[in-house]
Amino acid sequence: IPITNKSAQSINIIDNSMAQLGARSRDIQAKQQFQNKMKRCCHPSFQVWFVIVSSMTCAIVANIRFGNLISSNFFAKQFGQQLKFDGKDENSNDDATILRVISLCACYPTENTKNMDLISYDAVLDISLRRLATIVPAITYTGMYRIEQNGSLSSSSCEDQVEQFMSQRLSEQSLKATNTTTYLEMIYTQPCSGWYQQRPLKEEMAGKNHSLGGSLVSGGGLHIPPKRTHFQRHILDWGEIFQSNAKKRRCSNDDPNVINMYRSRKIEQHQFDGCAIIHHPTVIRWAEAIRQYRIEKGDSPNHETMVSMLTKRRTREEAEQILKSKKHFCVLITRTTMTPRYQADGLVRHALRRLLGKRYKECLGLQAWQGGAQLMKEMNMTKTGPDNTYEIQDAFKFVITMANEQSEGYLVEKTIHPYLAGSVGITATPGAGKYINADALVSCSIPEADLAKVQQYYRGSVDKAFLWMPFNTTPDMWTTEKNIQPIVHDPYNDKAGRDEAVLEFVTEQWEEALTPCVDKIVALDKDDDAYVKKLMQPYILNEGLRSLFDGTYIATSLLHWYLVMGSPIVQGLQIEKLLATEGMVEQTEGCGAP
Repeated sequence: IPITNKSAQSINIIDNSMAQLGARSRDIQAKQQFQNKMKRCCHPSFQVWFVIVSSMTCAIVANIRFGNLISSNFFAKQFGQQLKFDGKDENSNDDATILRVISLCACYPTENTKNMDLISYDAVLDISLRRLATIVPAITYTGMYRIEQNGSLSSSSCEDQVEQFMSQRLSEQSLKATNTTTYLEMIYTQPCSGWYQQRPLKEEMAGKNHSLGGSLVSGGGLHIPPKRTHFQRHILDWGEIFQSNAKKRRCSNDDPNVINMYRSRKIEQHQFDGCAIIHHPTVIRWAEAIRQYRIEKGDSPNHETMVSMLTKRRTREEAEQILKSKKHFCVLITRTTMTPRYQADGLVRHALRRLLGKRYKECLGLQAWQGGAQLMKEMNMTKTGPDNTYEIQDAFKFVITMANEQSEGYLVEKTIHPYLAGSVGITATPGAGKYINADALVSCSIPEADLAKVQQYYRGSVDKAFLWMPFNTTPDMWTTEKNIQPIVHDPYNDKAGRDEAVLEFVTEQWEEALTPCVDKIVALDKDDDAYVKKLMQPYILNEGLRSLFDGTYIATSLLHWYLVMGSPIVQGLQIEKLLATEGMVEQTEGCGAP
């Protein structure tokens, strides 16, 4: 069909031909855009003949958002000159000539292929990347590929599978490898540390050879982008506060291939120096582990998801029946008082338990180092872990679920178990209502100044014992009286009184700050109607949509990370606009979205 820039009739003929061939002219605006670009592309000094190719929808000038595309260098080869459209040169691409792909490679050491922690961690990342692809439809997620490490790096097929996926996608979309820029982000999980450096993307995956898409392109040959478009990134989980101090974990712009993930939002300025860190609450990982355990145990149906597990609401009749079955007031289940990875605020839960006993009723302490194991046996309770503690909590009205650290975003599985057990959890995590339904819990708070007041006495650990400055001294004395030295307190040494002196000290120091919390618990224990209403609350609201547990939170964090790092996978996309309608929403009214 011969056309010129003055031939509107011919343009309409081409437009109709495109519609018949299935070209995606979706609306009036797209149609007008096509017509305008056709007018601009036709040089007044000659006619351009468009050829309908049987294996393609039709051959059309690049940089139009529908139909199959051939870049402007096609016309340069045909007519001996380089045409430019809208000021874009041959390296310019819009969405139709860009293939954006994200992939997940999960590594399993051979001896740990059934490690529930690793499996649930990878499953959460998989869910999050699937959610990312729905938030940003322009990005395609390949799915998760598993790598079993057996000491040999040659067993990995992740890179090969990604290459096959991209080649197949190019073929399905009839995109020419010579004209299509592929943006690829490969994420390797924590156990893959050191793996991807020794398994770099093959030459054809990096846009330097001709293998990828060679069957689609006569003579082969890849389009070589002007800058790097394929990346291999490794996730580094910082772990607990102690593990992430300045000597252990520190974010740096020196290695852009590391995606730092942290369990809390409390990060010291010297730890990140302005580079990006992703917040990954461990409650998500363990929620997935709990889900898998419940399915294996028969407590949940096979189709159960994290969201369906955590959005169930009890009827009033069910909640009242649960209340009638309660045998005990309160419980705190802990493995020990302190470990080297705790800070002093890990003792807040112990102080609260002691205050409840002092001012109201005894709160049972199922603490292994103080005969808790024997007591559990007498109560017909089995040994539990992060995935099944709910099984021994149903006899208690309240469960102290305070975490090892009291900082915003430090959410762990402890708050899930009481919900599943039909009990009410007690937390002190600041801002918990941003992430979960705070109305299902008793939310307490303790000022950072009070935490810091006790923390200054703690001086670390030696073997299994812990060093504390003498409690009958004050910080101003430590600088003037050099003979004042830390004292060892051992939770497991019966002859030395264990760490009873430590527990007495922290309880005294935090009593005023924890009094409002004690009062809340006492009032709720005395008000059956208010307690029943707590039991009727789901763990998360809004049917779990746009929450921690449908993948939205980590997906959003990753998208922001890519923006900060300048990844081409988000280049030219309106990420913030998409997140405004698909990002996180407020859980508890008045708490705000995280």
